[in-house]
Amino acid sequence: MDDRLLAGVGRFNAREFFEAHEVWERLWLDTVGNDRGVLQGLIQIAAGYHKHELGVRAGALKLLASGLQKLAASAEDACGLDLAPFRAAVGADLQRLRTGSVELQPPGLRAAS
Repeated sequence: MDDRLLAGVGRFNAREFFEAHEVWERLWLDTVGNDRGVLQGLIQIAAGYHKHELGVRAGALKLLASGLQKLAASAEDACGLDLAPFRAAVGADLQRLRTGSVELQPPGLRAAS
């Protein structure tokens, strides 16, 4: 697993969403193949949570939805990550945001077993 992927996971889990986005974006630029879509989904989700922190609801909605759509096409263990619970938790946050909630519960992201 690429160190940059792990660094982004650490930043995301520390709720440093902008920083996670930046780390993953640098990795995405160097990636070819199927992992590119997974990374793009993670980047968009991190950016969506960052937009939510900034109070930009429309941007958060758009980015979380787009990121989830990209991850939906991926295997549950793509990039060596446990994506199934992550996708479910982000989906729940997206639904909260759609119904007007301002409280989200960003999930942690883990390596696949």
